[in-house]
Amino acid sequence: MGRFFAALAKMVQAIVDIIAAGLTAAATFFDYIEQMIKRLFGGGGGAAPAEPIKDLAAALPDESQIVEARDLERGKANAAEYINKLSPELQVKMFAGMSDEDRLQADLSLLTPDQQAWLIDMSDDQLKHISETGEQRIAAALSGEKNAITAIRSVGLIEEPAPATQTVLERRITAYRAAKMDTAPPSYAVN
Repeated sequence: MGRFFAALAKMVQAIVDIIAAGLTAAATFFDYIEQMIKRLFGGGGGAAPAEPIKDLAAALPDESQIVEARDLERGKANAAEYINKLSPELQVKMFAGMSDEDRLQADLSLLTPDQQAWLIDMSDDQLKHISETGEQRIAAALSGEKNAITAIRSVGLIEEPAPATQTVLERRITAYRAAKMDTAPPSYAVN
């Protein structure tokens, strides 16, 4: 009978150990999930909240500093407006470097309607290329000079249509390819 109770005590002890191990694993798992949720949603961190500012009036900038900053911003805006009015090349360069929203409000008053249409019809890649191009090349493109800016047609130039007739070289290449296909089947053909 004593052995029976000893075996029963060992079984109960094993069951209690298994349950304790399971609870420990579950607690660890839930702690991990809680930390993950805090990291994802910005909670936790354990930092204490910041102390309130004792003298708020002393922490704020003076009115003269605010007025000075406002005047500085006005000066920057006036300088940008002045630079923009200097030449059409600068207007084109500034327009090309602007974001899509800023382009809607851009000043293109120094450009002719043809030049404005030329600039507005460009893709983002072309505008990026123009923003990196020098003013002399932009001036040449605005005046209609051919190949002033690489891969971008100048103002007033129409795209040249592809020639309908074949050149001598194209005819020779076509004839060579035709003769080669008649005499030698492709390497992937099944015989």
